[in-house]
Amino acid sequence: MIVRRWRYLAVIGVSLFGLAGCAVNSSTGSMQFVPLMSEAEEARVGAETHPKIVQAYGGVYDNDALGGYVAGVVARIAASSNKSVRYRTTVLDSDVVNAFALPGGYVYVTRGLLALVNDEAELAGVLGHEIGHVDARHSAQRQTAAVGTSLLGAVVGAVVGNDVVSQVLGIGQKGFLASYSRDQEYEADKLGVQTLARSGYDPSAQADFLQSMDAEMKLQARLVGAQSGGGTNWFASHPPTPDRVRAARAEARATGIAPGSGRRNREGYLRHIDGMIYGDSPAQGIVDGNSFVHPELRFSFSVPRGFRIANSSQAVMVTGPEKTIAKFDGADKPAGQAVASYLANSWARNVRIGNLSRFKLNGMNAASALARVNNYNARLVVIEYSPTRVYRFLLGTLPQVGGRYDKALQSVVESFHRISKAQAARVKPRRVKIVKVRSGQSVASLAGRMAFSSYREQRFRVLNGLGATQALRAGDRVKIVTR
Repeated sequence: MIVRRWRYLAVIGVSLFGLAGCAVNSSTGSMQFVPLMSEAEEARVGAETHPKIVQAYGGVYDNDALGGYVAGVVARIAASSNKSVRYRTTVLDSDVVNAFALPGGYVYVTRGLLALVNDEAELAGVLGHEIGHVDARHSAQRQTAAVGTSLLGAVVGAVVGNDVVSQVLGIGQKGFLASYSRDQEYEADKLGVQTLARSGYDPSAQADFLQSMDAEMKLQARLVGAQSGGGTNWFASHPPTPDRVRAARAEARATGIAPGSGRRNREGYLRHIDGMIYGDSPAQGIVDGNSFVHPELRFSFSVPRGFRIANSSQAVMVTGPEKTIAKFDGADKPAGQAVASYLANSWARNVRIGNLSRFKLNGMNAASALARVNNYNARLVVIEYSPTRVYRFLLGTLPQVGGRYDKALQSVVESFHRISKAQAARVKPRRVKIVKVRSGQSVASLAGRMAFSSYREQRFRVLNGLGATQALRAGDRVKIVTR
């Protein structure tokens, strides 16, 4: 999923910087050059952007107790802030590891990040870091767009729009959401550590989470290869370097609070995430090996060996050998409009297509066409699931590949089928389960209960913030992932 820090579209020339000024920031204590946007304007943009953020991340996670708990942590750290801001906290129903805050007091954390966090102090450190970005007005410093431009701007249109060109251009793109500068990240880390100390938390928790984040990034790189190395989530805009961990530990020492002497509240934190969905949500469909199943919308399809499925709230991305790609999503269409007409006149209205054909696919009307989209030879397939609902495959291969993967991509399309209510009921999401370590149990024995077919011990260690050789103690509570 292409999820990076939001940035504004650069559409204003250098001459407009004359509208900016200098001021002392009450959070950082430094003189700050803030271009273009006032705090009131930032707050307005945050309010306008909030519903788009929620939509882009798959909605709000449906767990009032967990949401209230996270909001309570935000309130605790906000009470020690230099600014009086009313914060609105949202837990997003996304497995992407991400947390961020928008001007105006909008704070977001995904359940994917909550699964990686190991105690309340680590969560407070993450949230303190993100609130630090807002307090330090880092977004305003980076602002180079017209006053009033939405934070998302064209991003949402490119991600969820119907235009075929924008769909292809959105695959693997990294330019939508730019990161903060290195200095801004260090400043936000420093503010996060200071917030932990002022709030009574163990200030070393900030570095502990950065270490876990680094381990998670390396694990993901092993799981999916070089494609994952950093660009799809919190890691992209928060580079987890050893230098950054060392700086956070030095800042924690500077507070004078000994590691482990502040509030950590591991037990309370783990209690609140016990049973939380891990990975894909049934509301967004579930990747299960080489298959994608949507139990609520009642359909499934599969990919061949050597292809990989990545799910998001807007689309399912399939990547294969030699940069072969497929994008799957759904859309509404007018009742009575033929599926071929929908393809040619609605979905691909801005693309020159050829070889438009109609066919039946597992009892459903379907149509396909060929096109050249960006650098890809593309095939567009539309399947009429109901009179007003279609599902779409955008299949692409590079010209130099020829037809080597045509049969593989065709098999993806042909595998699309409806599933019964009984089949849908058997689809269960993975969940976080908190268990107490018993005498004689080891990392290996508990990792064997993880609901994965590979890298079970590595996943278990990263999930629980354990080093490569660190052992468990009887009585400890740890996270496992089950179905």
